[in-house]
Amino acid sequence: MNPLMSEKQCIIASYLLMLIFLILLIPLHFLASFFAGFVIYEIINSLANVTEKYIDGQRARLTISVILGIIIVALLVLGTTSLVSFMQHEVQGSGVKALSNQVDATLQKLQVEVAQYIPGFIPYSFPELKDQIFDLMKDNLSTLKNTGTGVLHNIATMLIGMIIGILVSLNQLHRDPNQPAFKRALVQRIENLSISFKNVVFAQFKISTINTILFFIYSHIILPIFDVHLPFSNTLVILTFIFGLIPIVGNLLSNTITVISGLTISVAIASISLLYLIFIHKLEYFINAKIIGTKIHAKSWEVLLAMLVFESLFGLAGLIVAPIFYAYIKLELKEAGMI
Repeated sequence: MNPLMSEKQCIIASYLLMLIFLILLIPLHFLASFFAGFVIYEIINSLANVTEKYIDGQRARLTISVILGIIIVALLVLGTTSLVSFMQHEVQGSGVKALSNQVDATLQKLQVEVAQYIPGFIPYSFPELKDQIFDLMKDNLSTLKNTGTGVLHNIATMLIGMIIGILVSLNQLHRDPNQPAFKRALVQRIENLSISFKNVVFAQFKISTINTILFFIYSHIILPIFDVHLPFSNTLVILTFIFGLIPIVGNLLSNTITVISGLTISVAIASISLLYLIFIHKLEYFINAKIIGTKIHAKSWEVLLAMLVFESLFGLAGLIVAPIFYAYIKLELKEAGMI
């Protein structure tokens, strides 16, 4: 039986199919699933390469998959129960009163400092703040509803992505010469995307480490020199590293928490923290491009240009995936002998 397409046509078809997948990944809101699936896949592959020396390959992957599944479920259950327990404790105990007193003190301090510029901008008390928050929520109910739906969708797709990553790792993709040409070409595309993803993620680990060290210097060395001690500084260091593993968005989250922590001291400290973080992350923008560029064999300006183009096309999500997509595109072009 003659094949429908020649081998060259099959390769072109696999490129087109991968291109369609990459273009639709963000509009269809599968970014969380994409990251979760590939992270699990790469973790299992990396661990399996070590354990396969002592255990049969399939058994090693199955064992790692089961252990990872148990850890993920345990973390989800532990996180949920801890959150519920914490909320119950705070509501039933003196947590709300303590929080209210802390917020009241902070708001009054902020009111004094800001009132000279914007009178009445900041509420004086926790109840007043609560009323303003509820008013804001009522005015933006539809936005909050869509946000809540989006969060649930991301959680669901992440779990599905993790399951897919485990299943694919258990059934390793191999390019068998006897496979149909299209399947062989498609497996090659997926393997190249996997390589690109792993290179960028490992580079992101280095970036997160640098970011954490810089924040530690600021919070534990620079500020204490001026007798300023940032609240929860040790926790913020840990969160900075964890959030830093998430490209772009992670820095925004850690920066927001840091500024809020600075606000509990004064507007001046919060402003200094914000300026420091802006300066550091503008510097890191080029450091990031250099680290990722080295990992994927690209110039810094190439990565920066890719980030700019993808951000203009897909927004913040495009900025997050730009290094991965660019690394994949460049790898394919190299293998095709075009660059």
